[in-house]
Amino acid sequence: MMIKRRDLLAAGGALLGGAALGVSTPMRSAQAHEYELGKLTIEHPWVRAPKDGETTAYFYAFIHNKGGADKLIAVKSPNVGKVTLHSDAKHTIAQGGIAIAADKTTTLSPEGPHVVLAEVKKINPVGWGMELVLVFEKAGEVTVDAAVDAPDAKHAHDAEAMQRWEKAHPEGGVTSPAGDAKEQGHHHDHHDHGDHTSKDMK
Repeated sequence: MMIKRRDLLAAGGALLGGAALGVSTPMRSAQAHEYELGKLTIEHPWVRAPKDGETTAYFYAFIHNKGGADKLIAVKSPNVGKVTLHSDAKHTIAQGGIAIAADKTTTLSPEGPHVVLAEVKKINPVGWGMELVLVFEKAGEVTVDAAVDAPDAKHAHDAEAMQRWEKAHPEGGVTSPAGDAKEQGHHHDHHDHGDHTSKDMK
């Protein structure tokens, strides 16, 4: 049985401001949706889904660095045709990768550095997840399960954007490049529960 990320969040009594083609176990409310890679912690990775009829998505996350300076140099997925790294909201190309400052948190957001996922071939519906491989210059690679949020979401798990999307898709339709969710057995073994209000993307 597939378990939708949003349903798990509701069941846990928390909706965070914080998605994949794979099989894993359901989330448990006590743990956060984060991934460790050496001195890096990738927290609340999320994807803003393509608009209806489009094939471009956007990737965001909090990247906490307890070590030396690093760079996000690539994001990989067999379901994405082209990936572009940007250093700011003006879509300035991040030459050599997105800088990850030492001993700081780098926030990938609609108002800052971000990753453009173009020519998306397949993506799970809003509320589910998308598996991506993040490649760092020094720390190496880590696979994350990024939450798929509505095309107009301002932050992860944007409840208002989700409501607008559900109203426009009463039958739970998928975004344009998506495959058949019934064929994508998808659960989550990382967890979105906890209060991270102080780090929410604006």
